[in-house]
Amino acid sequence: MQLKSIFLFCMLLLMVLTGAAQARLIKGVVSDSLTQQPLPGVAVQVAGTAAGTTTDVNGAFSIHVAAGQALRFVYMGYEEKTMIPGARQEVSVWLSAASQSLSAVVVTGYTQQSKLRTTGAVSSLPAAAVTQAPVGSFDVMLQGRVPGLHTGTPTGQPGSAGRVSIRGLGSVNGDVNPLYIVDGVPVANNSFAALNPDDFETISILKDAAATAPYGSRAANGVIVITTKKGKYREDGKARVYYSNQFGVSAVNSAKWDMMNTTERLRFEEILKDPLLPGWAYSRQNPEKLVNGIGVPKTEADYISGDHYLDSLRNINTDWRKYLLRNGRMQSHNLSMSGGNEKTTFYLAAGYFNQEGVALNSGLERYSLRANIRNHSGRFTTALHIGISSALVKYIPDEGVAEEGGAAVGGGGITEKNPVAALYYALPYESPYGKPGAGRYGANALDAYANMQLKDQQLKGILSLQETVQLNKELQLTGTLGMDFQQVNHTGYLNPDSWYGKLVSNGNQGSLDRKLTQRTGLVATGGLRYNRQWGQHEVEANLLAEMNRIKGSGFGFTGFGLISELSGTPNAVTPGTGENNFIPVLSGQTTPDRLLLSQIALFRYSFSDKYTLSASLRRDGSSQVPAANRYRFFYALGGSWNILAEEWMQQQSALSTLRLRASYGLTGNAGGFMSDYGFRTLYGTAHYGSGAALVPQSPGNAAYTWETNRIGDIGLEFGFFRNRLRGEVDVYNRVTEGLFINRNLSLTTGFSTIASNAGKVRNSGVELMLEGDIIRRKELTLTLGVNMAYNKNRILSLGEEEQIFADEATINLAGRPLGTFRAVRWKGVDPQTGAPVYLDKNGKETNTYNPDDAVPLPAKYDPSLTGGITAALHYKRFECAVLVSFISGMSRLNYPDMYAHTGDAAYRRYSQSKDMLNIWQRPGDISRYPGAQYATYFTSRDITSADYVKLRNVMLGYNIPVSRHMAGAVRNIKVFATGQNLLSFMKWRGFDPEDANDIAQYEYPMPRTVAGGIQVTF
Repeated sequence: MQLKSIFLFCMLLLMVLTGAAQARLIKGVVSDSLTQQPLPGVAVQVAGTAAGTTTDVNGAFSIHVAAGQALRFVYMGYEEKTMIPGARQEVSVWLSAASQSLSAVVVTGYTQQSKLRTTGAVSSLPAAAVTQAPVGSFDVMLQGRVPGLHTGTPTGQPGSAGRVSIRGLGSVNGDVNPLYIVDGVPVANNSFAALNPDDFETISILKDAAATAPYGSRAANGVIVITTKKGKYREDGKARVYYSNQFGVSAVNSAKWDMMNTTERLRFEEILKDPLLPGWAYSRQNPEKLVNGIGVPKTEADYISGDHYLDSLRNINTDWRKYLLRNGRMQSHNLSMSGGNEKTTFYLAAGYFNQEGVALNSGLERYSLRANIRNHSGRFTTALHIGISSALVKYIPDEGVAEEGGAAVGGGGITEKNPVAALYYALPYESPYGKPGAGRYGANALDAYANMQLKDQQLKGILSLQETVQLNKELQLTGTLGMDFQQVNHTGYLNPDSWYGKLVSNGNQGSLDRKLTQRTGLVATGGLRYNRQWGQHEVEANLLAEMNRIKGSGFGFTGFGLISELSGTPNAVTPGTGENNFIPVLSGQTTPDRLLLSQIALFRYSFSDKYTLSASLRRDGSSQVPAANRYRFFYALGGSWNILAEEWMQQQSALSTLRLRASYGLTGNAGGFMSDYGFRTLYGTAHYGSGAALVPQSPGNAAYTWETNRIGDIGLEFGFFRNRLRGEVDVYNRVTEGLFINRNLSLTTGFSTIASNAGKVRNSGVELMLEGDIIRRKELTLTLGVNMAYNKNRILSLGEEEQIFADEATINLAGRPLGTFRAVRWKGVDPQTGAPVYLDKNGKETNTYNPDDAVPLPAKYDPSLTGGITAALHYKRFECAVLVSFISGMSRLNYPDMYAHTGDAAYRRYSQSKDMLNIWQRPGDISRYPGAQYATYFTSRDITSADYVKLRNVMLGYNIPVSRHMAGAVRNIKVFATGQNLLSFMKWRGFDPEDANDIAQYEYPMPRTVAGGIQVTF
């Protein structure tokens, strides 16, 4: 019996020793599959046993695993994953965020962590949600996607940048665009035409102080952080090759464009009874003809001759849309490869995009290359991102687009060279084959098409090198070096033999305009990151120093006296002398030229998944501010409470997410001058007698200081029924102090205004995002979502100024929103006299137009309500996505509509709307349009609602089954069709109300685009 016990003991010991010998130590790193960032705190368990561990701050773990055993990885907000290590001793594990989770990793530029541990208002988008739209500039695609973000598109020109505002306008004269960060590098906000959005992977919109204050003086208008695609290591060790294309066509939606045809125009001219217009001059109803300016009776021969002439006009009836607009074709191609091993991953991509504009001579053609490489070796982790692109942008002349800046500024555009203006000017009985000349608006526009070129050749490069050195388990040394380079080579050519070429003031022989501008932005960030976890506690701290340097330059010339045989080359320019009137115009610039030095401290404390506290402190020193006020501290405090993690919430089953967060902080803005040297007294060249001289150009302001934003935010994130219904609501208050305004000066100083800091403006509002899975089955899912934001903008003070005129249409004054319209109020038309009826400043009716009767109106150009509605349907291999966007509370001065509804002698020579056939003619007529004998002035009736609801985008897709014979080479095939701007519901009269400024002046219309393509993964 004793021997038997000893034998059994030895057998058990042998089995234990054998099992121990078979158990191996497995090491690995767990990362987010989208952002490639390590995930700390992931539970790692040996399936079927009690053995387990958690990942450290670098996502690393080590655990003993016997042969054949599986590892199970569990992390809140991510899909659970199980894997068998096999013979490997080191593994890389990639976890995907749960599709309906509010807990995915949030990338804010300086840091990244689970959304459960963030305290700021951050909206995150996968780039795939916005990059399939056939649009040349990425920022335009954001419209309707994120609550609180509004994109105004100043033109439908392919590749044109939008004006993006987050939570309203916070400056009068300062920049209102958000800061854009691509792979850690700040980039210019007008450069997205040269970037390929297909390379983007994640987009984070930072809106409140807790999220934006780490960026200090550049974060006044919010921050948009973009990461580009990374390579992925896959268990099969094979690289993936991806190819996609699109082919489509664009056209103009002209449902609200209703100009007269020839028959209607001739009838209108009879109503006007203007002897200078053929409809009345040759009409049988007109008994007189003009001879040397004197009316004499017509003869029968005159009537017969007039009938023939009018018949010849009626046979023309030109629809100028067919000659000045076109159906523009577009195509895009993207090819990429990604892969790697456990230490090194790569992503390589090339792209081509070509879109013809709906106006002739306009379009965008872009070539792009990208290489992203990430390597992890021992203590070192290196990431290199390189993106290079070249874009050719061709555009129409004299388009009415507002200048870039905070105030609404009316652009140019009321010239015959602009084909969009010619659509309104050109008469229907004008032949498209006639010669150009005075009053021949259509022929002149066609002449401009044939003999003018305007194009920009853009070169864009974004490079960043990110290095992390793991000094010990808790301490990292981090650094980023980056560059944003942009070069624009502009060419403008006017043929000397053309109608407009002979009108050039310098010599009447055309012109050649060449300009070369460069902008280089450099960033260097370095410091320490400390991260420690113990028990349920986690602390993260960052101490960083940063340098941002932006420098630009430019030069150019305009040459005259062109030799037509040499086309648009500089050789065509005739050297200028005092006798030949060909003196060239030279230009140059040395801006932008600014430096920002910063020190940054970031802190976060988290207790389990329940509580998080965050704080940030940043000291900025900007060369744009005088030395006395150059340095400024910016800060933010934030906290979040995961209510659902409390013990007293464990018994309920309806709620699956419930998190409260709040933040308060200070951000700033240094760019209130037109020049980076604006706080100094600046001088320019002039002539004094027969010699050269320097004269003051701007007064400068040594007391100038920062514009600051104090932002408070409270947000609630919620989810019901295992997050089948989920959403967020935010309430915020943002007060901007020290507004950049132009204070009036006595003209005895030699200047009319001085740039200064005075006044306050407040933006307060509420944002809502709600999304739900209406149907959630294995082969059928339907998800509906809505996001909306209401923003109330009010000027609290303008300092010593009572009011500031932005332009002829808008005014800023205390108690009113920024961009409030101001005009003489329109009452109607007197049915007895046909005279226009106005209201004076006291509200009394008058027939006399007096500009001094203009008063502020309850209308503004920045919308109060913005949002979007989304729908996503998946059925087996079919998928469909729909986006509807809307805005409310926006108005614009509609100049094209104003000039198309007048009988005024100054404008009647232009084509008119069909509505003008109902113009007042005799006593008793009830009409909206006064008699033709009365002058037309800008009044409140010309301030038109620019609200709209748009079917912004529709995408239909089908995943084609891959046969087993092709499965080794082709992994997935998807065909799809997409439409952009398909339908618009609006009161606006014209092509499109969507714009970035307050005055409509014949801007390039937004196109409707339909495209189809294929996506293949090898």
